[in-house]
Amino acid sequence: MASFLAALLVVVALFCFFRWANYETKKAHAAFTTRDVIAAIENVISPVDDDHDEWDSFLSWPIRDPRLETVRQRCLAISKEYSGIEKGKDIATAGEAQLRVILEELRNLA
Repeated sequence: MASFLAALLVVVALFCFFRWANYETKKAHAAFTTRDVIAAIENVISPVDDDHDEWDSFLSWPIRDPRLETVRQRCLAISKEYSGIEKGKDIATAGEAQLRVILEELRNLA
């Protein structure tokens, strides 16, 4: 019985920890700035960087700023349309071109 309670306590603690971490991540991404969005787009179009965690995280969480949330939605649509259609690329060349346009728009605003 004691081992069952200990296991249950561990499961509950892990659940609470991940709920808290998820909430903190959501809060942090809601506060994204133009600079953060630029970094996420640069992350996915970089020919050198194979790790796109920043990009994936950017697409996963809403942003409080309506203008930047619109940019995120545009990027999400591009990702859905152009992912996995060009061998060896996370986003096809045509999608990267659209992301570069968005990137330039953001740099001009910053």
